[in-house]
Amino acid sequence: MKRREYGINLDDGVALSTEEEFHLLYVPCNPDETDRLQAWFADDTQESLLLGGQIGSGKTTLIKEVSRSFIGAHIITVCFDTDPIEPTEGGYSMLLFGRILKACLEAKVKVDGSGIALSDFPSIGADSWHTFADKTTSWPSSLQEAELLQDACAVMGNKAEMVRKACAQLLDRLRDVTSREPIIIAEGIDKFNLGTPEYFSLKDTLIFLAERKTLFEVNAVHLFQEQVFGQGTRKLFVGGIGEDMLVQILRKRLGSYAPVYQDAFSLIVNYSGGNARQALRLLNAYYFRRTQRKNDAAAAIVLACHQVGKDLLNISYGNFPTDIFTVVKRDKYIEGSLFRSPDRKTSEGANDAVYHNWLFMQDEPDPATPTQWPAIINPLIDEAIEWKTGAPRTPEEESVRKWARDHDISPVGLNFPVDDNGAPVWNKFWEEIESSSEKETLNIIEVLEEIGAGLFGVERQDRIIITYRERGNLEVVRDFLVGEANTYSFFPCAEIKLEGGENQEPVIELLTRLADPDPNRIYSVELTGKWTEAQLRNLDHRRDILGNLQMLWWIQQDDLKRYLRFWPQLRQFFRIYRLEDELWRGITMEEIQADIDFIQDMPKDSGPEGIRRLHNVLVYLKEAGGES
Repeated sequence: MKRREYGINLDDGVALSTEEEFHLLYVPCNPDETDRLQAWFADDTQESLLLGGQIGSGKTTLIKEVSRSFIGAHIITVCFDTDPIEPTEGGYSMLLFGRILKACLEAKVKVDGSGIALSDFPSIGADSWHTFADKTTSWPSSLQEAELLQDACAVMGNKAEMVRKACAQLLDRLRDVTSREPIIIAEGIDKFNLGTPEYFSLKDTLIFLAERKTLFEVNAVHLFQEQVFGQGTRKLFVGGIGEDMLVQILRKRLGSYAPVYQDAFSLIVNYSGGNARQALRLLNAYYFRRTQRKNDAAAAIVLACHQVGKDLLNISYGNFPTDIFTVVKRDKYIEGSLFRSPDRKTSEGANDAVYHNWLFMQDEPDPATPTQWPAIINPLIDEAIEWKTGAPRTPEEESVRKWARDHDISPVGLNFPVDDNGAPVWNKFWEEIESSSEKETLNIIEVLEEIGAGLFGVERQDRIIITYRERGNLEVVRDFLVGEANTYSFFPCAEIKLEGGENQEPVIELLTRLADPDPNRIYSVELTGKWTEAQLRNLDHRRDILGNLQMLWWIQQDDLKRYLRFWPQLRQFFRIYRLEDELWRGITMEEIQADIDFIQDMPKDSGPEGIRRLHNVLVYLKEAGGES
């Protein structure tokens, strides 16, 4: 996305990728890990490496920063989360073979005779290996093309072992030609939660890659999966970022405006738990509350924590590991053996707590206690709990707590239930989250204020979920928001409807519509139908394809409640707002007509879209009897 060289560069924690972004915003938060990763890239030995960390810890940015120094090396990047046509063994095998094939062709390596022939995949219709490589590593441009690729995936799945042997032959030939061991970066493994069918389908591919020089981007929970990656595989853990480095990140994002907001830095850092994305999202929300809503500092911190906690954290009723939370609160570490416990409830609880960022693992264990991983409860949960004992709070923290108490809201908005001794009443936790989230509804003006910074700005792209009770006036709400965006600049809108359910292909439909993405376009995406769990997880894995797009997603309120527990990754890039029933309160026909007149006076190249959409709103308000 476009960045300001001297101004403010806020987003919801998207990984840095361009030269401009690294120049303006990069902070070397993990110098030791950077040195070890650089040494691994430079060392021409055949061994795999697990780079593990929790969601938002900065793994992707670290990989991109280090790999920039090895442009001349033969690096094969395979994005297992975003790029497969389907989340099956055949889909993963086809993507891996296509990526390796592409690298071999670029290095003029002979590819015939590897055990795989073009004639094995008639549905692809490739007349050369170059065409085959392009088609198997690109998103389809139509549903018909997607069906042909899925047919090829079925063949790949039946011949998966043969495909992996062909990959091994091609990698050996590439090594012989280049005189270097090919480096494979297996991105996106961190998006696969343990125990899901998609992770099981990927396992054999991961076992194969573990025998090559492969860098695996994994979640912290995968560091304990030795049955997949092999006993003794090298591990590199990306833990919590220190307070000083987090402050540097905040300063760089605010640029010359940092001194205006620096009094809040210590609290933002405290509530981030050492997690970079959580810190950036808190800064984003705090800045909005201070500048747009004119809240004082204490109120802005509470409301920022409330918004970010609601967006990022979802705790499934019955799966909340209360015993683990209590022990981590007391001991300040989580026992590594819990992740491999023979007791399924214990191991799932530990994995869920880390994978969903309910707990933050801060660092690798001390050599004297090699199984004890330093950990804390995510402050956006922890600060909602009035624990019986705790360290004295700073005056700033007391000010935040006082504002929260006076306004009947906790620092994260959960109003966490406690007993007479201040201990959490765990069995009421889920009900409290539900009742808290139900209260938060906005009218159309409030929604416009909340999302305007992203929707109207060319220097950033935001992704918004708007949830509603009744679909009746969804179209006119969309017309209003897109029309208002066009009073600032020309923003064309692409409308996408994704219908889930059995025999539906909503994710493939999304891929075809985003095959040629436009960062200056607003993508309006409506989710309908009965999405299956597999479809929801597939969408969750594709999170990173949305990182540089402006998106408005529309989801019915009851549907969203079910979806969120399947979206620990996807929700990291979204903010969630709920429309109230009387959403047009405060909008007049005169204001809409004035906006239409304003767009008409803009330069001719501004486009007619804003006028057309606001005209639809005007017609709706007239039929509804004016201001409602």
